[in-house]
Amino acid sequence: MTDEMDITARLNLAQWHLTRSDQLRLGLISRASGILSANALVITGVVFISGLSSSSISPITGAFALTSLAAIAYSTISAVGIFTGSRSIPKISLGHDDRTPIAFSYSDTISKISSAKEFRDTFTAQTTAETLDAAVLELWRCICVHHARTKKLGSATRWMLISSAALIAAAAARIFLEIF
Repeated sequence: MTDEMDITARLNLAQWHLTRSDQLRLGLISRASGILSANALVITGVVFISGLSSSSISPITGAFALTSLAAIAYSTISAVGIFTGSRSIPKISLGHDDRTPIAFSYSDTISKISSAKEFRDTFTAQTTAETLDAAVLELWRCICVHHARTKKLGSATRWMLISSAALIAAAAARIFLEIF
């Protein structure tokens, strides 16, 4: 009985970590949204500084504006990757066996189980220890996904900063060329 209580306590701990993992995911998504908003502002600035309504633009201003737009493209791709995930995540996050964490990983459960009856039978046949194992496997997958998304957020931030610097350089070139 003591071992069963220990497994239940560990299952509760895994549940706490899975809930925390969901909160971390939402935090990353919120930050990615902020980066996308900043990207939109930089694009607006590039359009304004470039004077796309005028017929002439200096090559220097144009080069900085294009650099800014290219950096924004990389930043946007990285930020959107936080929302959509990556194809490599299942490969990274799966263990060496082919177990599916039933009731924890919905898309994998659907691909392995074809009916409500099969799901009910599989789910109710699980022992507490097997449920703990599935929860721990899903927690590992969440950790791997969070790590990959955090790297994408760092990339999106770096490219956004590069695009902002290029925007400032384009604005400085535009002002300098207007004065002289």
